[in-house]
Amino acid sequence: LSKATYPGKLDQCVAGGQPQGLSLTDNVIKECEEEAGIPLHVARTARPVGAVSYMYATNKGLSPKTLFCYDLEVPRDFEPKALDGEVESFQKMSMEEAVHSVANHVELWKPNSALVVIDMAIRHGFLNGDEPNYLEILSLLRR
Repeated sequence: LSKATYPGKLDQCVAGGQPQGLSLTDNVIKECEEEAGIPLHVARTARPVGAVSYMYATNKGLSPKTLFCYDLEVPRDFEPKALDGEVESFQKMSMEEAVHSVANHVELWKPNSALVVIDMAIRHGFLNGDEPNYLEILSLLRR
């Protein structure tokens, strides 16, 4: 596995750093094509749905990070293609499978990607107030 960060870990279908001079939406569209071969007409339907923020430890101390989240519905028969060499492979999962995987095998996930799955699960009703520690989970997604 030759990926520089978190090789072999599960991740979102599309993600990327935010370059200066490019809007968030334009960057999502660009990353859709580069990372997964998502056609432009589909990528343009990505909907901004919020952000997840967190802190992580570095040699210099804590570093704040924010992930801007988008939902994108693709056709059922869509097969992503890694076009930029950053993705080893793709694995389709239902939302239930992704939530179960994060809950029971979080070590398989890139850490910040697990946060995005949890956020999506909450927004789409797969996790709700009946979940133990629900309020704590909500607060930890916005640091």
